[in-house]
Amino acid sequence: MVKSKQLLFFTFLMLFLEILIFREFIFGDLHFIFKDLGSDSYVNEYPLLYNRMLAAKEGFLPGWSLHNGLGENLYPYSFEPISWFLFKITSVSPETMMLILPLVYIYLAGLFMFLFLNEHRLYFYAKIFGSLAWAFSGYFLLSASWSVTLFSPVAFHFAILLFALEKAFSQKKYFWLSLVFFLIGVSYPLNLYFSLIIFCVYFLIINYLKNNSLKLVYKEFLYSVLYTILGIGLSSWMLFSSIDLMFQSPRGSGSVSSFEKSSDILVSKGEFLSFVYRIFSPNILGDVNHFTEYRNYFEAPFLYCSIFTLILLSQISILNKKAKIISLYAILGMVLIFIFPVLRQLIWINSGDYYRILNSFFALILILISSFIFSKILSQNKFSLKPLLIFCVLMIFILILGYLNLKIETQSSFLIPIFFIIIYVLAFLFKDKFSTKNFGIILIIFLGIELLLSSSQILSKREICNFNDIENKGYKDSSFKTISEINKNDPSFFRLEKDFYSGVSVYASYNEAKIQNYNSSAAYNSFNNNNYINFLKLFDVIKPNNEIESRFVKGIEDSPILMKLCSVKYFLSAKNKGDYLQPLGFSEVDDNGIFKTLKDSKFLPFGVCFDSVLGINEFKNLTKNQKEEFSLKTLIVDNEDLNQFKNYVYDHKQTKFNEDLENRKENYLNLSKFSDNNFSGNINLPKNQFLFLSMPFDKGWEAKDNGKPVILKKAFGGLTFLFLEKGNHKIEFKFSPSYKKSGISISLISAFLLIILIFFHKRNNLRQIK
Repeated sequence: MVKSKQLLFFTFLMLFLEILIFREFIFGDLHFIFKDLGSDSYVNEYPLLYNRMLAAKEGFLPGWSLHNGLGENLYPYSFEPISWFLFKITSVSPETMMLILPLVYIYLAGLFMFLFLNEHRLYFYAKIFGSLAWAFSGYFLLSASWSVTLFSPVAFHFAILLFALEKAFSQKKYFWLSLVFFLIGVSYPLNLYFSLIIFCVYFLIINYLKNNSLKLVYKEFLYSVLYTILGIGLSSWMLFSSIDLMFQSPRGSGSVSSFEKSSDILVSKGEFLSFVYRIFSPNILGDVNHFTEYRNYFEAPFLYCSIFTLILLSQISILNKKAKIISLYAILGMVLIFIFPVLRQLIWINSGDYYRILNSFFALILILISSFIFSKILSQNKFSLKPLLIFCVLMIFILILGYLNLKIETQSSFLIPIFFIIIYVLAFLFKDKFSTKNFGIILIIFLGIELLLSSSQILSKREICNFNDIENKGYKDSSFKTISEINKNDPSFFRLEKDFYSGVSVYASYNEAKIQNYNSSAAYNSFNNNNYINFLKLFDVIKPNNEIESRFVKGIEDSPILMKLCSVKYFLSAKNKGDYLQPLGFSEVDDNGIFKTLKDSKFLPFGVCFDSVLGINEFKNLTKNQKEEFSLKTLIVDNEDLNQFKNYVYDHKQTKFNEDLENRKENYLNLSKFSDNNFSGNINLPKNQFLFLSMPFDKGWEAKDNGKPVILKKAFGGLTFLFLEKGNHKIEFKFSPSYKKSGISISLISAFLLIILIFFHKRNNLRQIK
C-alpha cells in the first residue's frame, strides 16, 4: 500500500508543475483553446463541450441536434464519467472547463502511474520519475491542446488500466478490470481496442516473469476475461451507439481515409527524421507553425518523454534476464512498427496509417522500462559508466548531425537536449558525492526543469484564444446578437445559413451553430452521418471519396435550391449574395454594415409533400443544375423502393420553378410540438403523397401515423421521407439513439452477472483460505 506521505508529496509536486506549466492559462488572460493548427479545440471541442455541459445541466446527455449537418446524433461519445461529473457539480463556463479537464486528466494519469509503479515496489524517486514523465509526456500535452475530450483521457486510461491489471494478476482483485474497461468502453471505443492489446501483452508478460503453472494461467485468464467482458458489457448503453456511429460514418465505413495507405516498404525520410529527432525535444524540427518534415506537427511521430528516460535505457543491463528480454523485444517491436508502414496499418486494422495514439503507446513502453531501471540503480546504488558514456556520446552525435545538416529555423533547439544530456551525465559522474536520497532528488529536480522547458515549447508560440476572442469576438460577434434577435422574434422552425464564419481560428468554424444557437447545414465531425454525406455527394456539393470534405462540411450555403428544399429561411451575407438570392424569394431585412440579413418570403416549411418519385440511378445521370431543378419537382428515392411506389413514378411533366415551389407548399406538416428529439404535427392530404423531412436518415428515429408505427425511408440519397395515404394524419416523431435500448439491457444484465461473479469469487477465496 502506498504511504500517505509519499502520496502527499507526489500530489504537491504534480500540482506545482501543473501550476507552473499552465500558469498563463490559470492566472492570465488566455484560455486553453487554440486557434492555430490545433484549432480542433476551438472549432470542434469547444462547441461540443458547450453542448454537453448544457445537456448535463438540463438533464443527462445530448441526443439529436439540428444545429449542424441538417441534424446529427450527439449521443455517442458524449459520456466520459470524469468530465460528466465535473459538468454536473460545477457552474464554470465551457471555456474554463477546457482548462480544468486536461489539468484533472494530467493529475489522474500521473497518480495512477504512481500507484501502478508502487504495486511493483519501485524505489520512491523511480515512482516519481515514471509518473511525471508519463503525465507530462510530449504527445499527451500536445494532444490535450488539440482535443480536450478525445485525447486528454488517453494517458489516464492507460495508467489506470496498468494499475487494474496489476491488481488483478497480483492480488486477484479482478473487479478492477470491470471498472476500468467500463470506464474506457463508455468513453471512447478506440481506446478500448488499444486497451485490449495492452491487456493481452501484460497478461503474457506477467505469466512469463512469474513462470506460473499452466493451470494457474488458465484460471487467471478465465477470471480476467470474464471480468473484462462484463466491464465492457456495463458500458454497452453507450458503447454500442458509439460503435454504430463510427461504422455509419464515411471514415468508419472504410469509404474514405484521412491519409492514403502507404505503399512504401519503409518509412519516408520525413517520418524517419521525426521518429529520430522528436524523441529528444518537441520543437527540435520546428514548432506548430514551422514543422514541415511529415504531414503536420500533430500527425508526425512524436515520442518525447524526457531526455532522462533515454539516458536510463543505457543501463538496461541492470535488469534481470527476463526483464531485459522483455524490454529489448518491446523496443524492437516499437522500432519495427515505426519503420514499416504495413505493420502500422495492421494495428489500425487496415483503416489508415496514423501515429497518434501509437505515440503515447510507445512513450509508455520507454517510460516503464526506464522506471524499472532507475529503481534498480537507486536500490543497488550502482550504474555502468561505460554504456552510459557510449550511449550519450551517440545521442550527442545524432543531435550534432541534425544541427549541421537539417535546415531548421531555430537550430538552437538542438542544443537544449545536448545540455540536458550533459547535465544528467554529470549527475551520474558525481553520484558518489551524494546519498541515494539526495541523488534521486537532484535528478527529479533536473527532470522537473526539463519537463517545464519541453512543455513551454509545446504550449508557447501558439495562437491562443484570449478573453476578448471568447467574449467579444468569434462566436460572440455581431452575428450572435442578430441570430438571438431572429430566434426571439420567430418561434417557428427554420434553418439559417451564413456566407462567413464567426470563428477566429485558422480553420473555418463549421460547428459555430452549437454556440450561436441556430440550425444549419455546415458540420465538422470525424464521424459525420454517412447519409448526410451521401445527400451532398448526390447533388455534387462535395466530391466522392474526398475524406476532408466528408469531415469539414461546408453545407448547402452555395446551393440556393437546396436551401429551399431544406427550409432555410434566413441568410446572413457579408459577400453581397443578395443579388442572386432575391429572385428566389430572399429580401434584405437588415444591414449592420458588416453583413446583411436576408429573409426568404417563399421558404418551404419543414415537412413538405411530393406527389411522385424518381429512382436515384436515373437521377445520378443528370447534371448538377438539372439535379437541383428536379429536387423541387419529385422525390428521389433508392431504386429498391421504386417497386413499392411504381404507381407514383415521375412523368417528367415540364413545370417552372415557381410552380414547383407552390406545389411543395400546398401540403405540409403543421407542427404542434417541436424539440430536437421529439416533434409532432398534423396534415390533411387530398390524395396519397410522400412527406419529406429535410434531416438525415437515422435508424434512431421512429414515427407514428395516428398512433401506428410507420416506416421511414431514404430520400435524395440520405434524407428522410414516409408515405402517407389520403386523409387526416397526426404524425409523431421520436428519437432514441441506435442500440441505446439494447445496450441498456446488456448493461443491466452485465451488472447482475458481475455481482454474482464477485459473490462467488469471494466465497471461493474464503473456502481456499479455510
